[in-house]
Amino acid sequence: MKKGILGLITLLTVTITFGQQTENLKQCNCKDIIDQITPQLNGTYERNCNGLIIEKGAFINGSKHGEWVTYSRNSVLIRKLNYDTGALNGKVMLFYLNGKPKLTGQFEKGNKTGKWTYYTKKGKILSEGNYLSNKPIKTWIINDKKGKKLVVSYDYSSKKHLVIKSAPIHKDGEIIENENTEEFYILRTPDLKETTSTKPLGGYRFANFMFTNLVEVPVSFWDTYLYRTYKASFNITPQNEISFELQPNKGKAPDNIAEFTFLILTNPASKIRTIDHSSFQLKLLDYKIKEAVSLMPPWIYEEQSDVNLSIHYVINKNLH
Repeated sequence: MKKGILGLITLLTVTITFGQQTENLKQCNCKDIIDQITPQLNGTYERNCNGLIIEKGAFINGSKHGEWVTYSRNSVLIRKLNYDTGALNGKVMLFYLNGKPKLTGQFEKGNKTGKWTYYTKKGKILSEGNYLSNKPIKTWIINDKKGKKLVVSYDYSSKKHLVIKSAPIHKDGEIIENENTEEFYILRTPDLKETTSTKPLGGYRFANFMFTNLVEVPVSFWDTYLYRTYKASFNITPQNEISFELQPNKGKAPDNIAEFTFLILTNPASKIRTIDHSSFQLKLLDYKIKEAVSLMPPWIYEEQSDVNLSIHYVINKNLH
């Protein structure tokens, strides 16, 4: 009987091991291990780099599910989120490399709820406000980059600005630390198209500032070339409740629509590798772009419900 049980355990172990799929990423000395890639992502997922786990989570029928945790290249916790079959659900915790919080918030079945706070690297409040069932409520604030001076205050109850000054932005050529790789990149910030009456709290330039702060540069894309664009279709209700759909552009990005951009240089051209990124790696990136947009502060409705936005996510490509 014992031999029979042992044989069954051995058989199951072999079956599970053989069922997993591994994609080796030589450019960063990493490997991705997942139960199933095609026809849909399914089962547990793990990224291991230089013998260290730097990301882990799970998929169900192509949707993220359960707890997802991401670490830096040197095992510093940088984000922890929870999903319920593709919908963000539960606490949101993002961290800087110094251990201080970058963002704290909560979702309930895809809807933002409770207090949301965005922090500076030194632990000061950058922006803060509350949600009720995905609707921003009461007063939301934005402080300057140092978190010391109030620059924007908007009362969602009366639908009025109490304070309105210039919100924080990133300057062209600014040097920023990437939590994933613990290295620095140079940010390029072109003029953005702002073609809508309904706008993000603090305006498009502040929204782009926040997108830059929230989006990741995974180690698999660092020091490679990538130019990927997305169409984000937003719906904002008169109560400022927001929903959106995000799809990669198959051709040229649409002209004459509002934009978010993330254009970075990671190193001189002599150190950049030309990599044919797999469809699996691009799919993983698509999830991260959607996640970053989901975590951004609210919008302010101004008689326009539908807003189409072009997102440009560019690493080194055509920037040197």
